[in-house]
Amino acid sequence: MAAIDKAYNIDDLALIAKRRLPKGLYEFIDRGAEDEVTMRENAQSIKRVFFRQRVGNDVSVRDVSTTIFGVKQSMPLAIGVTGLSGMLAYQGEYKLARAAAAAGVPYTLGNSNFAPISEIKKICGDLLWRQTYPLKNRAAMDYVLQTTRDAGVRVLVLTMDSPMSGNREYMFRSGFFPGMTNARTYREMLMSPHWLFGTVMRYMLSGGLPEISDLPEGHRAFFGKGNTGAAFPADDFTWDDVRDLRRKWQDVLVIKGLSTPEDARIAMECGADGIIVSNHGGRSLDGCIPSFAALPSIVDAVAPKVTVMVDGGFKRGADILKAIAVGASSVMVGRATVFGLTAGGEPGVARALALLQQETSRALAMVGCTSLSQLDRSLLVFPPH
Repeated sequence: MAAIDKAYNIDDLALIAKRRLPKGLYEFIDRGAEDEVTMRENAQSIKRVFFRQRVGNDVSVRDVSTTIFGVKQSMPLAIGVTGLSGMLAYQGEYKLARAAAAAGVPYTLGNSNFAPISEIKKICGDLLWRQTYPLKNRAAMDYVLQTTRDAGVRVLVLTMDSPMSGNREYMFRSGFFPGMTNARTYREMLMSPHWLFGTVMRYMLSGGLPEISDLPEGHRAFFGKGNTGAAFPADDFTWDDVRDLRRKWQDVLVIKGLSTPEDARIAMECGADGIIVSNHGGRSLDGCIPSFAALPSIVDAVAPKVTVMVDGGFKRGADILKAIAVGASSVMVGRATVFGLTAGGEPGVARALALLQQETSRALAMVGCTSLSQLDRSLLVFPPH
């Protein structure tokens, strides 16, 4: 706890996480595909845009809350889906959910979750969102939809940017993924006793490594040869399938992983309620346009008919405000909160969210505004193309 109390930004939490995790597992969180150009540019594209700071305004009372899909939240931020969070810390999904609920922001549970969605719903209430890939196993996908309905979750997030896994070469070297383990993997695990005993051994002593909760019986194994690949993404999923999904899913449908206005318009025509501008954190197609750079044209194409959100490279409250000024309704973060999770469990996630909220409120005052509604592109200076 003393360590996270001295973490004054997200990078500080990342340094603590790096010390506590095996190198290969930390790389799984922190790195991107191939040459990692898109991953780096996600963050840099935000930093190249500057504020036109206005002064002389009374900013003593500020409000950074917002309402997304009819649910009020404390700030324009949601925790995006993050793979393997249940292996970064013991019962990591529960810890992310509790911290999100306490902070008053949405938490997105993925379709490869170890924690049952019904239990996470009890923690988060209407702030719980469910993510799924288009699954090659369509029966498994229907099962995911049914468990989501049964749990009473309203928001479904469909990730479209990864018809197959990105080329993450570092994972082949480290072995930190099912089916890839090697001698280096085990050596790194032994060199990380905090994680080995605090996470892996706790699972082993309480019944064994976790399984995927919300898949059909016989498809729940994640580790070892029992993994049937039921949670693997489909490479034959089309916009016609999205239209079919829209007919099946009667609540809020969000399409994640778009970076062009053309696809944003198609998503709107298919009945999407929301769009997340995203390139999977630079973990799928390297060389894809950075999310923040793609954001303005997508906002212009579909907002306000469709709620537009964005992820990729957001580590500061000022970054979040830039996205809101461009026209996004909210920002999704993933790495920031799992760094907090690994650094300090639930208190670490709470620390990450508190830092981002404090920075967002402070930056709002510095810009000369008191509410998110006052932000627009006139407060920004964009670099020449």
